[in-house]
Amino acid sequence: MTSLFSIHHWDSMKPEDIPDDTHTLRVRDIPFNAELHRLLAATPQLTRITFERSNQEPIDWEAVRLALLQTPYVNYLDCSKCGLKDGDLLKILEGCTLELCELRMGCNRDLEFSNEALIRRLGYFTNLQ
Repeated sequence: MTSLFSIHHWDSMKPEDIPDDTHTLRVRDIPFNAELHRLLAATPQLTRITFERSNQEPIDWEAVRLALLQTPYVNYLDCSKCGLKDGDLLKILEGCTLELCELRMGCNRDLEFSNEALIRRLGYFTNLQ
């Protein structure tokens, strides 16, 4: 049975208070590494994640990659306006399973798609939009 509250914002509650069957999560100002790991471990059924960045703090995309490894069902990922570079996107994709079929990356001016490893990794996602 799906929880009545299946969409949660990171800054509105603690990971241990989020129901296990949460499928959509909006993470504003990506938390510290350990917090992100706890958050995604607490929500293993996630299918949709939106990362929002409202400050200019650098994001540890390697930590995001490692945390994403805990969410095998994610098929939608929104990283719009996150200041991504080619290497950042590669790290994110390395944490995603082939379930990923929708990737939003709008307003990331530093993405060039000139990294060969990134292009190769994008090719693995045959259902990607």
